Amino acid sequence: MKEKKIKTPIDRPFGNRDKIGYMMGDFGCNMSFQLISIFLMLFVTQGLGLTMGHWGIIVIISKIFDAINDPIIGALVDARKPGRRGKYIPWIFCGAFAIALTTVLLFLDVRALSYWGRFAYVLVMYCVWSVAYTAANVPYGSLNAALTDDSGHRASLSSLRSIGAGVAMLPMMIIVPRLIYGEADPVTNIEPLLPEVFVWVALACGVAAISGFMLTCFLTKERKQVEKPKEKFNYLQTLKGFVTNRAALGMCLASFSQLVFVMSYATTLPLVCQLFFGDAKASGTVGIVMMLPMMFVIPFMGKLTRKFGKKEIAMWPNLVAIAVLVIMLIIHFPRTSAGMWAYAACLGVAMLASAPLNLGTWSMVADCVDEQEVRTAKKDGKNLYATYLTKEQFGKRDEASVYATYSLARKAAQGIGSALVAALAGLVGFDSTNVQATTPQTSQNLLTLSIVLPLVGSILIFVAFFFVYNLNKKKVIENTEFLRDKNARIAIQLAKGAQPDDGTDKAEVIIFGNVIEEVSTETEPAPAQA
Repeated sequence: MKEKKIKTPIDRPFGNRDKIGYMMGDFGCNMSFQLISIFLMLFVTQGLGLTMGHWGIIVIISKIFDAINDPIIGALVDARKPGRRGKYIPWIFCGAFAIALTTVLLFLDVRALSYWGRFAYVLVMYCVWSVAYTAANVPYGSLNAALTDDSGHRASLSSLRSIGAGVAMLPMMIIVPRLIYGEADPVTNIEPLLPEVFVWVALACGVAAISGFMLTCFLTKERKQVEKPKEKFNYLQTLKGFVTNRAALGMCLASFSQLVFVMSYATTLPLVCQLFFGDAKASGTVGIVMMLPMMFVIPFMGKLTRKFGKKEIAMWPNLVAIAVLVIMLIIHFPRTSAGMWAYAACLGVAMLASAPLNLGTWSMVADCVDEQEVRTAKKDGKNLYATYLTKEQFGKRDEASVYATYSLARKAAQGIGSALVAALAGLVGFDSTNVQATTPQTSQNLLTLSIVLPLVGSILIFVAFFFVYNLNKKKVIENTEFLRDKNARIAIQLAKGAQPDDGTDKAEVIIFGNVIEEVSTETEPAPAQA
């Protein structure tokens, strides 16, 4: 019986070009996202004159809008057929310009409008910005799994993504605070905000964001998986699989706790520096000092992951953070420059404990996507090269929809965190419309708030990983091996039924750029698919 030889073509292998390109994507995201996360509340309240309560309402409404917007965009991304530039790159390319434009519009000085006109403008533009951001960020998050199937490479990409975000944070923390505040009041020693400066800052950040996204588009290469049976997309079915996926739920709970509570320092720090320590312009430098311990972890992230596992290094350090934050509640910080730096150093040690989660988040989400496919694939222990998989055995990845759901949870957490800080700041006596009237007791309350929130978050993160997230080191390795074997079987299956139209005995089968060397197959027709 005649045999034909099948050999898959060699794709450009995963390498440093992909790593740099992927890193710059999160730089692009965060040139807009961090500007909005850190400074939009200040701009809207102290700059445009809206109350903290009304700011909280804007955030809540915009996140309800996100609940509708994110799944729709995720479904659209999943439904798109890969083109010459891949499945995700075209979305990122177009989304880059939309993010830049909406960021500038969001920071326009609209004080000439009535109070409710300002409220409506900020609300509408915040929702429009969220659409633009999702259109680029969801496919960017999905790109991780499309670049490589190697767990170590994915961990590296996740760390590089955090580096890209960190590079974007540098100008936000060092330069922006020195541009947006005026001279301190001689009586209260409080520096006022300058709202007219923000639009120019947003324009510069928008241009930088576009540059970062363009590098992602032109440096990365999507390595296609084999074609799978086509079926009608059902987001509710994907959502059902997501909420029954313990790993995905654990990541959502951990990220929710991190973004609502631990990362609240990004909102409280400018207020604490401005009102307690009397040095608003130094808030950025203080933030950099707090980030330095995380930078120390980056070179060791790969080794720590391989030796201990992602879950393990993201969970146990939170016990250290809890201890440090409890001590911070006990000691007294003087209202001096020395007190400010002591506060920054202590908080920096606490943030060191959250560094593995910050750096490994997106790699762990990629592991959750793998878990989704493994859970929805019918496992078959038959011979790797002799079994024809049925439709049910392919499994469902739905990367974009899973990332959209996770992204929705993250953005909801960010919105809730911002609204929570605004509400709690009001409860402890802070009036954003009359900053100069802030009392010493109110500023002390804000300092305490900036410590209590990360403490609560560290406790909840530990609980989420210990009791819910179930992808330890051994399980991640098992999932990776199962999916590689399954994809190899799919490749052979497609190859056996392939009918090359160029008259040669070559089947176009690519799995993450891996070559299946010279596989002999019989020319008998493949069994019918279920």
